[in-house]
Amino acid sequence: MRLRTAPADDREEIYRDHTRQRLQLTAVEMGVTAVAGSLAALLARLLIPMPEYVGLRVLLLPLTALFAFLIARAPSVQTYGLACMATIAMVSLNCYLGALGTDRPLMYFLPAAIIVVVTTSFFWITLAQWVGGSLACYAFFLPFVFDHTANRTDTVFASLYAGIALATAFVTHRRVQDYQRRAFDQECRLAELSATDALTGARSRAEFLHQAEQAAGLARDTGASLALLYLDIDHFKRLNDSHGHAAGDAVLRGMGEVLRQTLPQQDVLGRLGGEEFCVLLPGHSEARAAAVAERLRLLLAQVPRPDERLTVSIGIATLRAGESVMQTLHRADLAMLKAKQSGRDRVCIAE
Repeated sequence: MRLRTAPADDREEIYRDHTRQRLQLTAVEMGVTAVAGSLAALLARLLIPMPEYVGLRVLLLPLTALFAFLIARAPSVQTYGLACMATIAMVSLNCYLGALGTDRPLMYFLPAAIIVVVTTSFFWITLAQWVGGSLACYAFFLPFVFDHTANRTDTVFASLYAGIALATAFVTHRRVQDYQRRAFDQECRLAELSATDALTGARSRAEFLHQAEQAAGLARDTGASLALLYLDIDHFKRLNDSHGHAAGDAVLRGMGEVLRQTLPQQDVLGRLGGEEFCVLLPGHSEARAAAVAERLRLLLAQVPRPDERLTVSIGIATLRAGESVMQTLHRADLAMLKAKQSGRDRVCIAE
Protein backbone atom coordinates (compact mmCIF):
# COMPACT_ATOMS: atom_id res chain seq x y z
CA MET A 1 0.00 0.00 0.00
CA ARG A 2 1.33 3.39 -0.92
CA LEU A 3 0.85 4.94 2.53
CA ARG A 4 3.02 2.33 4.19
CA THR A 5 5.84 1.74 1.74
CA ALA A 6 6.60 5.18 0.33
CA PRO A 7 10.00 6.84 0.94
CA ALA A 8 10.18 10.02 3.03
CA ASP A 9 9.82 12.46 0.10
CA ASP A 10 6.92 10.53 -1.41
CA ARG A 11 5.34 10.18 2.02
CA GLU A 12 5.18 13.99 2.34
CA GLU A 13 3.53 14.23 -1.06
CA ILE A 14 1.06 11.50 -0.09
CA TYR A 15 0.29 13.31 3.18
CA ARG A 16 -0.50 16.56 1.37
CA ASP A 17 -2.62 14.84 -1.24
CA HIS A 18 -4.40 12.89 1.49
CA THR A 19 -5.12 16.16 3.31
CA ARG A 20 -6.40 17.75 0.10
CA GLN A 21 -8.88 14.95 -0.45
CA ARG A 22 -10.19 15.28 3.09
CA LEU A 23 -10.55 19.06 2.85
CA GLN A 24 -12.36 18.75 -0.46
CA LEU A 25 -15.15 16.96 1.39
CA THR A 26 -15.99 20.34 2.95
CA ALA A 27 -15.71 22.26 -0.34
CA VAL A 28 -19.49 22.61 -0.72
CA GLU A 29 -19.80 24.18 2.73
CA MET A 30 -16.85 26.45 1.99
CA GLY A 31 -18.41 27.59 -1.29
CA VAL A 32 -21.84 28.21 0.22
CA THR A 33 -20.27 30.20 3.06
CA ALA A 34 -18.19 32.31 0.65
CA VAL A 35 -21.14 33.13 -1.60
CA ALA A 36 -23.55 33.68 1.29
CA GLY A 37 -21.05 35.95 3.06
CA SER A 38 -20.49 37.99 -0.09
CA LEU A 39 -24.23 38.27 -0.65
CA ALA A 40 -24.78 39.37 2.96
CA ALA A 41 -22.11 42.05 2.58
CA LEU A 42 -23.77 43.23 -0.63
CA LEU A 43 -27.21 43.44 0.98
CA ALA A 44 -25.79 45.25 4.01
CA ARG A 45 -24.19 47.84 1.72
CA LEU A 46 -27.54 48.50 0.04
CA LEU A 47 -28.83 49.73 3.39
CA ILE A 48 -26.18 52.47 3.38
CA PRO A 49 -26.64 55.53 1.14
CA MET A 50 -24.86 55.74 -2.22
CA PRO A 51 -23.88 52.09 -2.84
CA GLU A 52 -21.22 51.66 -5.55
CA TYR A 53 -20.32 48.85 -7.97
CA VAL A 54 -23.50 46.91 -7.20
CA GLY A 55 -23.61 45.30 -10.64
CA LEU A 56 -19.96 44.25 -10.47
CA ARG A 57 -20.45 42.81 -7.00
CA VAL A 58 -23.40 40.76 -8.23
CA LEU A 59 -21.23 39.36 -11.04
CA LEU A 60 -18.60 38.36 -8.47
CA LEU A 61 -21.06 35.98 -6.78
CA PRO A 62 -21.14 33.31 -9.55
CA LEU A 63 -17.40 33.79 -10.03
CA THR A 64 -16.90 33.05 -6.33
CA ALA A 65 -19.08 29.96 -6.68
CA LEU A 66 -17.04 28.84 -9.70
CA PHE A 67 -13.74 29.05 -7.80
CA ALA A 68 -15.33 27.22 -4.86
CA PHE A 69 -16.39 24.50 -7.31
CA LEU A 70 -12.79 24.27 -8.53
CA ILE A 71 -11.69 23.66 -4.93
CA ALA A 72 -13.76 20.48 -4.88
CA ARG A 73 -12.45 19.38 -8.29
CA ALA A 74 -8.78 20.32 -7.87
CA PRO A 75 -6.61 17.34 -8.91
CA SER A 76 -3.50 18.50 -7.05
CA VAL A 77 -2.46 20.35 -3.91
CA GLN A 78 -1.18 23.28 -5.96
CA THR A 79 -4.42 23.65 -7.91
CA TYR A 80 -6.38 23.36 -4.68
CA GLY A 81 -4.35 26.17 -3.10
CA LEU A 82 -4.77 28.46 -6.11
CA ALA A 83 -8.54 27.85 -6.19
CA CYS A 84 -8.77 28.68 -2.48
CA MET A 85 -6.76 31.87 -2.96
CA ALA A 86 -8.95 32.90 -5.89
CA THR A 87 -12.10 32.32 -3.81
CA ILE A 88 -10.72 34.46 -0.99
CA ALA A 89 -9.73 37.16 -3.48
CA MET A 90 -13.30 37.27 -4.82
CA VAL A 91 -14.76 37.54 -1.31
CA SER A 92 -12.27 40.23 -0.32
CA LEU A 93 -12.79 42.17 -3.57
CA ASN A 94 -16.53 42.10 -2.98
CA CYS A 95 -16.04 43.58 0.48
CA TYR A 96 -13.54 46.12 -0.86
CA LEU A 97 -15.98 47.38 -3.50
CA GLY A 98 -18.69 47.57 -0.88
CA ALA A 99 -16.51 49.69 1.40
CA LEU A 100 -15.86 52.28 -1.30
CA GLY A 101 -18.00 55.36 -0.92
CA THR A 102 -18.70 54.89 2.79
CA ASP A 103 -17.71 57.40 5.46
CA ARG A 104 -15.40 54.90 7.20
CA PRO A 105 -14.32 52.32 4.60
CA LEU A 106 -11.63 50.90 6.86
CA MET A 107 -14.18 49.97 9.51
CA TYR A 108 -16.49 48.48 6.90
CA PHE A 109 -13.74 46.24 5.52
CA LEU A 110 -12.26 45.30 8.92
CA PRO A 111 -14.67 42.38 9.60
CA ALA A 112 -13.57 40.75 6.34
CA ALA A 113 -9.90 41.28 7.22
CA ILE A 114 -10.51 39.47 10.51
CA ILE A 115 -13.04 36.79 9.60
CA VAL A 116 -11.58 35.66 6.27
CA VAL A 117 -8.03 34.97 7.49
CA VAL A 118 -9.21 33.28 10.69
CA THR A 119 -11.90 31.05 9.21
CA THR A 120 -9.75 29.92 6.26
CA SER A 121 -6.75 29.02 8.41
CA PHE A 122 -8.16 25.48 8.74
CA PHE A 123 -8.16 24.82 5.01
CA TRP A 124 -4.57 25.54 3.97
CA ILE A 125 -2.37 22.52 3.33
CA THR A 126 1.01 24.29 3.28
CA LEU A 127 2.42 27.39 4.93
CA ALA A 128 2.93 28.97 1.50
CA GLN A 129 -0.78 28.58 0.81
CA TRP A 130 -1.63 30.24 4.11
CA VAL A 131 0.64 33.17 3.25
CA GLY A 132 -0.88 33.42 -0.23
CA GLY A 133 -4.42 33.33 1.13
CA SER A 134 -3.64 36.02 3.70
CA LEU A 135 -2.08 38.24 1.04
CA ALA A 136 -5.12 37.72 -1.20
CA CYS A 137 -7.26 39.16 1.60
CA TYR A 138 -4.98 41.91 2.91
CA ALA A 139 -4.15 43.23 -0.55
CA PHE A 140 -7.57 44.89 -0.42
CA PHE A 141 -7.09 45.99 3.20
CA LEU A 142 -3.87 47.96 2.68
CA PRO A 143 -5.29 50.69 0.40
CA PHE A 144 -7.57 51.79 3.23
CA VAL A 145 -4.74 51.67 5.78
CA PHE A 146 -2.47 53.91 3.72
CA ASP A 147 -5.19 56.27 2.56
CA HIS A 148 -4.10 59.74 3.78
CA THR A 149 -7.72 60.73 4.22
CA ALA A 150 -8.39 57.87 6.64
CA ASN A 151 -9.12 58.60 10.27
CA ARG A 152 -5.98 57.98 12.33
CA THR A 153 -7.94 56.30 15.10
CA ASP A 154 -9.57 53.93 12.61
CA THR A 155 -6.21 53.14 11.01
CA VAL A 156 -4.53 52.27 14.34
CA PHE A 157 -7.55 50.36 15.62
CA ALA A 158 -8.03 48.40 12.37
CA SER A 159 -4.31 47.58 12.02
CA LEU A 160 -4.19 46.29 15.59
CA TYR A 161 -7.15 43.97 15.19
CA ALA A 162 -6.09 42.83 11.75
CA GLY A 163 -2.67 41.97 13.17
CA ILE A 164 -4.27 40.00 16.00
CA ALA A 165 -6.42 38.15 13.49
CA LEU A 166 -3.39 37.35 11.36
CA ALA A 167 -1.45 36.00 14.35
CA THR A 168 -4.47 33.95 15.46
CA ALA A 169 -4.89 32.54 11.97
CA PHE A 170 -1.21 31.56 11.83
CA VAL A 171 -1.35 29.75 15.18
CA THR A 172 -4.62 28.03 14.21
CA HIS A 173 -3.17 26.94 10.88
CA ARG A 174 -0.09 25.43 12.54
CA ARG A 175 -2.18 23.66 15.18
CA VAL A 176 -4.48 22.18 12.56
CA GLN A 177 -1.47 21.09 10.53
CA ASP A 178 -0.01 19.37 13.59
CA TYR A 179 -3.30 17.60 14.28
CA GLN A 180 -3.65 16.46 10.66
CA ARG A 181 -0.05 15.24 10.63
CA ARG A 182 -0.58 13.22 13.80
CA ALA A 183 -3.80 11.74 12.40
CA PHE A 184 -2.04 10.81 9.15
CA ASP A 185 0.90 9.21 10.97
CA GLN A 186 -1.47 7.25 13.19
CA GLU A 187 -3.40 6.05 10.14
CA CYS A 188 -0.13 4.92 8.56
CA ARG A 189 0.88 3.05 11.71
CA LEU A 190 -2.50 1.33 11.92
CA ALA A 191 -2.33 0.44 8.24
CA GLU A 192 1.16 -0.99 8.76
CA LEU A 193 -0.01 -3.07 11.71
CA SER A 194 -2.94 -4.46 9.75
CA ALA A 195 -0.68 -5.35 6.82
CA THR A 196 2.18 -6.91 8.78
CA ASP A 197 2.43 -10.21 10.58
CA ALA A 198 3.51 -9.21 14.09
CA LEU A 199 5.56 -12.36 14.73
CA THR A 200 7.67 -12.53 11.56
CA GLY A 201 7.50 -9.02 10.07
CA ALA A 202 6.22 -10.48 6.78
CA ARG A 203 3.18 -9.12 4.97
CA SER A 204 -0.12 -10.52 6.22
CA ARG A 205 -1.98 -12.94 3.98
CA ALA A 206 -4.50 -10.33 2.82
CA GLU A 207 -1.83 -7.72 2.15
CA PHE A 208 0.41 -10.19 0.34
CA LEU A 209 -2.41 -11.32 -1.95
CA HIS A 210 -3.31 -7.68 -2.60
CA GLN A 211 0.25 -6.85 -3.64
CA ALA A 212 0.44 -10.07 -5.68
CA GLU A 213 -2.67 -9.04 -7.63
CA GLN A 214 -1.12 -5.63 -8.34
CA ALA A 215 2.15 -7.20 -9.45
CA ALA A 216 0.29 -9.67 -11.66
CA GLY A 217 -1.64 -6.85 -13.31
CA LEU A 218 1.58 -4.99 -14.01
CA ALA A 219 3.21 -8.14 -15.37
CA ARG A 220 0.29 -8.72 -17.74
CA ASP A 221 0.41 -5.12 -18.97
CA THR A 222 4.17 -5.04 -19.54
CA GLY A 223 4.77 -8.65 -20.51
CA ALA A 224 7.26 -9.09 -17.66
CA SER A 225 7.68 -12.37 -15.84
CA LEU A 226 6.47 -13.00 -12.30
CA ALA A 227 7.36 -15.91 -10.00
CA LEU A 228 6.04 -17.19 -6.67
CA LEU A 229 7.91 -19.21 -4.06
CA TYR A 230 5.85 -21.26 -1.63
CA LEU A 231 7.88 -22.18 1.51
CA ASP A 232 6.88 -24.57 4.27
CA ILE A 233 8.95 -25.56 7.31
CA ASP A 234 9.56 -29.29 7.49
CA HIS A 235 8.29 -31.18 10.57
CA PHE A 236 7.09 -27.98 12.23
CA LYS A 237 4.29 -29.71 14.13
CA ARG A 238 6.83 -32.07 15.67
CA LEU A 239 8.81 -29.05 16.90
CA ASN A 240 5.74 -27.54 18.58
CA ASP A 241 4.72 -30.86 20.11
CA SER A 242 8.21 -31.59 21.49
CA HIS A 243 9.42 -28.14 22.56
CA GLY A 244 6.28 -26.01 22.82
CA HIS A 245 4.87 -23.19 20.78
CA ALA A 246 7.40 -20.69 22.17
CA ALA A 247 10.16 -22.65 20.43
CA GLY A 248 8.10 -22.71 17.24
CA ASP A 249 7.56 -18.95 17.43
CA ALA A 250 11.30 -18.42 17.85
CA VAL A 251 11.98 -20.40 14.68
CA LEU A 252 9.32 -18.43 12.79
CA ARG A 253 10.84 -15.13 13.95
CA GLY A 254 14.30 -16.26 12.88
CA MET A 255 13.01 -17.41 9.53
CA GLY A 256 11.19 -14.12 8.95
CA GLU A 257 14.30 -12.12 9.86
CA VAL A 258 16.53 -14.06 7.46
CA LEU A 259 14.05 -13.73 4.62
CA ARG A 260 13.48 -10.00 5.16
CA GLN A 261 17.20 -9.28 5.33
CA THR A 262 18.00 -11.39 2.28
CA LEU A 263 15.26 -10.43 -0.14
CA PRO A 264 15.60 -7.12 -2.03
CA GLN A 265 12.99 -4.41 -1.50
CA GLN A 266 11.07 -5.12 -4.71
CA ASP A 267 10.40 -8.72 -3.64
CA VAL A 268 7.46 -9.25 -1.29
CA LEU A 269 7.47 -11.69 1.62
CA GLY A 270 4.15 -12.87 3.00
CA ARG A 271 3.09 -15.26 5.74
CA LEU A 272 0.09 -17.21 4.51
CA GLY A 273 -0.52 -18.94 7.83
CA GLY A 274 1.22 -21.16 10.37
CA GLU A 275 4.65 -22.16 9.03
CA GLU A 276 3.81 -21.33 5.40
CA PHE A 277 5.43 -18.36 3.67
CA CYS A 278 5.30 -17.04 0.14
CA VAL A 279 7.71 -14.82 -1.76
CA LEU A 280 6.67 -12.69 -4.72
CA LEU A 281 9.47 -12.24 -7.26
CA PRO A 282 8.60 -9.63 -9.92
CA GLY A 283 10.65 -9.90 -13.11
CA HIS A 284 11.97 -13.37 -12.28
CA SER A 285 11.96 -16.23 -14.75
CA GLU A 286 11.61 -19.81 -13.60
CA ALA A 287 15.37 -20.32 -13.64
CA ARG A 288 16.09 -17.15 -11.65
CA ALA A 289 13.37 -18.02 -9.14
CA ALA A 290 14.89 -21.48 -8.68
CA ALA A 291 18.29 -19.92 -7.96
CA VAL A 292 16.74 -17.60 -5.37
CA ALA A 293 14.86 -20.51 -3.78
CA GLU A 294 17.99 -22.61 -3.48
CA ARG A 295 19.90 -19.73 -1.90
CA LEU A 296 17.08 -19.16 0.62
CA ARG A 297 16.96 -22.87 1.46
CA LEU A 298 20.65 -22.86 2.36
CA LEU A 299 20.43 -19.63 4.37
CA LEU A 300 17.41 -20.80 6.34
CA ALA A 301 19.33 -23.90 7.40
CA GLN A 302 21.37 -21.57 9.63
CA VAL A 303 18.32 -20.52 11.68
CA PRO A 304 18.57 -22.18 15.13
CA ARG A 305 16.12 -24.99 15.82
CA PRO A 306 16.24 -26.90 19.13
CA ASP A 307 15.56 -30.38 17.80
CA GLU A 308 17.33 -30.54 14.43
CA ARG A 309 18.59 -28.50 11.50
CA LEU A 310 15.93 -26.21 10.05
CA THR A 311 14.84 -27.35 6.61
CA VAL A 312 12.17 -26.01 4.27
CA SER A 313 10.40 -27.37 1.23
CA ILE A 314 9.91 -24.82 -1.55
CA GLY A 315 7.59 -24.86 -4.54
CA ILE A 316 8.00 -22.52 -7.53
CA ALA A 317 5.44 -21.35 -10.07
CA THR A 318 5.52 -18.55 -12.65
CA LEU A 319 2.48 -16.60 -13.79
CA ARG A 320 1.07 -17.96 -17.03
CA ALA A 321 -0.98 -16.13 -19.66
CA GLY A 322 -4.62 -16.01 -18.68
CA GLU A 323 -3.87 -17.35 -15.19
CA SER A 324 -4.99 -15.71 -11.96
CA VAL A 325 -2.68 -15.16 -9.00
CA MET A 326 -4.59 -17.73 -6.96
CA GLN A 327 -4.09 -20.31 -9.69
CA THR A 328 -0.36 -19.60 -9.76
CA LEU A 329 -0.24 -19.81 -5.98
CA HIS A 330 -2.06 -23.13 -6.07
CA ARG A 331 0.47 -24.56 -8.51
CA ALA A 332 3.31 -23.33 -6.28
CA ASP A 333 1.60 -25.01 -3.32
CA LEU A 334 1.37 -28.29 -5.24
CA ALA A 335 5.06 -28.00 -6.15
CA MET A 336 5.87 -27.51 -2.46
CA LEU A 337 3.88 -30.63 -1.56
CA LYS A 338 5.80 -32.50 -4.23
CA ALA A 339 9.05 -31.35 -2.59
CA LYS A 340 7.85 -32.76 0.72
CA GLN A 341 6.81 -36.06 -0.85
CA SER A 342 10.22 -36.28 -2.52
CA GLY A 343 12.07 -36.18 0.80
CA ARG A 344 11.72 -32.55 2.02
CA ASP A 345 14.51 -29.94 2.19
CA ARG A 346 14.41 -29.31 -1.53
CA VAL A 347 13.06 -27.08 -4.30
CA CYS A 348 10.51 -28.24 -6.87
CA ILE A 349 9.14 -26.40 -9.89
CA ALA A 350 5.44 -26.57 -10.71
CA GLU A 351 4.37 -28.42 -13.81
